[in-house]
Amino acid sequence: MSTASSSSGEAQANSVQEFSTELLRIYYSRLFPYDSLFNWLSYGNDVTKENPSIDRDFFFRREWSFTIEDDIYIRYQCFRDKAEMMDAIRKRQPHKIDIGAVFSAAPKDHTTIKPELFKTVERELVFDIDMTDYDNIRTCCSGAAICRRCWPYMTMALKVVDRALRDDFAFKHILWIYSGRRGIHCWVSDPEARALSNEVRAAVVEYLSVSVGTADNSDKKLKSAFSSERLHPSLRRAYDILEPYFERCIADGQGQGLLARKDKYMKVLNSMPNDTLRKEIYEAWEEDSLTGAQRWQIMKDVIMQDSGSSSSFGGGGGGLQQQQKKRKVDYRELDMWRHELVFTHCYPRLDANVSKSQNHLLKSPFCVHPKTGRVCVPIDPVNADAFDPFSVPTVRTLCLEVDAYDNAHKHESDFGEVTDIDKTSMKAAVELFDRSFMNKMWTTIRAGFREKSEKMAAMQVDF
Repeated sequence: MSTASSSSGEAQANSVQEFSTELLRIYYSRLFPYDSLFNWLSYGNDVTKENPSIDRDFFFRREWSFTIEDDIYIRYQCFRDKAEMMDAIRKRQPHKIDIGAVFSAAPKDHTTIKPELFKTVERELVFDIDMTDYDNIRTCCSGAAICRRCWPYMTMALKVVDRALRDDFAFKHILWIYSGRRGIHCWVSDPEARALSNEVRAAVVEYLSVSVGTADNSDKKLKSAFSSERLHPSLRRAYDILEPYFERCIADGQGQGLLARKDKYMKVLNSMPNDTLRKEIYEAWEEDSLTGAQRWQIMKDVIMQDSGSSSSFGGGGGGLQQQQKKRKVDYRELDMWRHELVFTHCYPRLDANVSKSQNHLLKSPFCVHPKTGRVCVPIDPVNADAFDPFSVPTVRTLCLEVDAYDNAHKHESDFGEVTDIDKTSMKAAVELFDRSFMNKMWTTIRAGFREKSEKMAAMQVDF
């Protein structure tokens, strides 16, 4: 298994790189969690099992695509069972694996079937959130680059979308995956989500989206979101999630530094819709020793004085009315502006096209990003703040972990009983996949089979 001595000069030359064809070969041969992927995507429909309730062609009708060496793209792959899937991946050594929809027929036969008979049947509701969509507001990196200062954009997006999917749509089986480089993916696997039409998927994306302005386009208001007297409950909830991140990760100099320096915070002040309070805040902000987080707190104190509410546009009472008359301040407009500022810099930016169509493919969990060598591992939504993309295992580090384990335990009696995955940090990734996602979904899968069996039994009795 050793990457330094296992084979050719090419492997030795790449021993300090995180990705190579030799490392990928080892990964697919010994470390790729085929069981986890099959157990998920078959939804219990395993043709090797003797169960009259299973759909024996279900997994076979799932489309896969491979991007192999030299960027050769192969679509409409399909596999009868886990063994076929394993053989194909090990043979092709794909640099990227994409997963598509379940069709009405085997995807490999699509050219021999009438178009009207070859159509999508179901597909997980998926979301793709990419750091490049934040390039007009992040100040630390651009393009494919990421750092610990801008990664909180992904954490914020995950928390807002995950909460909305669970609270507003009652979805339970939600899998979050690190893309391996600069983004995150979401797979909603509830039966109801998999059955959604393209029109309903588009409606879900629209519900979760807010048209935001930019730092250089501060006059672009969130008119559709802020058109009523009170903020929509879903947006009020999102604001409550995002505002602490804004203070810590956007306003402060330890993050994006939006309010940390005068050349930055003046753009924010100039967009404020009240001359009187703008001057008051400017004078309070001039103290050089203030942090960006402290400036944000000063702004909130001024805007929210006597407002009676911190997260909606209503309220106000008599005290606010008297204050408005005295100073001629429209506090509702200022509250809108405050929310807009946070949403512009924090609200999730979804790639709508990925989510709207059942026929859109998305990168598979656990595959390897060829630019970074990092594995596309699950993210625990409960502990999203603790996720560090820079500590994600690469194929090189995984191979080194196997070598280290083998050298340390080769004389132990149970040495041969330990799987290669259990020797590495992939063990934690697979356990997280099971604990945060798959174990709960198996309850739903079993219930579905039980209901189907009962219906079949009832039909036989009636007959």
